[in-house]
Amino acid sequence: MRAINIKIFNHPSINFILSVILLLSFHSSITAQTYENHSSLLKDAEQQQNKLIASHGHSNQTKWQRKCHQMIESLQLTQFKDCIVIKATFANAYAMAHGSVILTEGLLKNINNDDQLAHILAHEHAHLVLQHHQQAQKLVNNPPKFFTKSRVKKFYRQIEQQADQSADQWLIKFKLDPLQINHYLMRIEKTAKEHSNDHQKIKNRIQRHDLPVEKRAQFWTKR
Repeated sequence: MRAINIKIFNHPSINFILSVILLLSFHSSITAQTYENHSSLLKDAEQQQNKLIASHGHSNQTKWQRKCHQMIESLQLTQFKDCIVIKATFANAYAMAHGSVILTEGLLKNINNDDQLAHILAHEHAHLVLQHHQQAQKLVNNPPKFFTKSRVKKFYRQIEQQADQSADQWLIKFKLDPLQINHYLMRIEKTAKEHSNDHQKIKNRIQRHDLPVEKRAQFWTKR
């Protein structure tokens, strides 16, 4: 084996330059990894969106899609680039990492006022703002030791709570009633179990007492 001689430099300027080079090299490797993860996240989001549309199809209820876009604009939910409504009969909403929000017909049929849709949109938007997709991806790629099923559930419960709290604050900012969402959640909690594993989380999210009377807007109640 050929010997390699390493010369130690004590000159402050040279040491500074070497430090900068090492720092930039480290930063480049982190940036490359971050970019790779981000690209993977966006690709997965596109695939998930295409799969949902292929499975259920676009909704013919264009009034719902128009309403969704109007509310995104009025609530200044700037992370959303598009709103898509699909024909699925179950109630669910999806915030895609690439900026789409997907709503099901089953969800929209259970809404009785704008405050409820506003809360749902603000909740999904919070997942993007708080980078919950990136956090979930990190757990999948580099799970900590002894990351049990109960800890996975706790993680998802925490991010749902964070999104709910963010949505409450967002609605108050725009002078809407965050408590109206509870009437919607009570309507869907019995059927949500059939289509997702979120039933327990939905059940725990509901405030059942000291609620205002549910608003009933003609746009929503005239089916």
